[in-house]
Amino acid sequence: MSLDIIRQTPPEPAAPTFHAGADLIALNSQFRNNKPSEIIRFSIEQAKNPIIFTNFRPMAIAFLHLATQFKQNIPVIWVDHGFNTPETYRHISRVVEYLNLNLQVYSPKMSAAHYTAVHGPIPPLDTPAHDLFSRIVKLEPFDRAMADFAPDIWLNGIRHDQNAYRKDLHIFTFGSHGTVRVAPMFHLAEADVEKYILDRDLPDNLDYFDPTKGEEHRECGLMMRQ
Repeated sequence: MSLDIIRQTPPEPAAPTFHAGADLIALNSQFRNNKPSEIIRFSIEQAKNPIIFTNFRPMAIAFLHLATQFKQNIPVIWVDHGFNTPETYRHISRVVEYLNLNLQVYSPKMSAAHYTAVHGPIPPLDTPAHDLFSRIVKLEPFDRAMADFAPDIWLNGIRHDQNAYRKDLHIFTFGSHGTVRVAPMFHLAEADVEKYILDRDLPDNLDYFDPTKGEEHRECGLMMRQ
């Protein structure tokens, strides 16, 4: 009998679930009828570097409350464009303390006061000036956050019933910067989210304004980027 040490070839590492060539059609089919909690658990367990993006809009507390139960210290990215209502800023302070969020704040290189002094008030929607405004106050800080964290997935709280553009999306979609966007609550209705908040007596924000959207059912630039 040989006493030579048998050298076994180590198994090949499992291929990552989330990457630029991931089969999102299969994933969306697999999780079509799953609970948001099941989608979040799977996504966080399979991701190498998950993050959350939020704007603390009305009912965002439900998504944040659920998502952080599976990874308490997950980075929560917030782009503070500087034009939020006073109540939104107070709400964010309450939620950060309530959920013990690992909040990472990204602000534009040009403050709201600086922008207003140089360019004037928020420009009208659907104009080149507003496109420039959106790039300055939201898209550039977003790009900076993505470069800093280099995530493979970013979880968000969008739903199919929020506007016409989102109606045609899915739970798993390809995002910018080589990421996969994960929307665990995509197939829920507004009433489902309201019930989640009321049943748990979660603090909500009812005084919210997004200057890059202007109107509630418009789409923001982040979700339209590939």
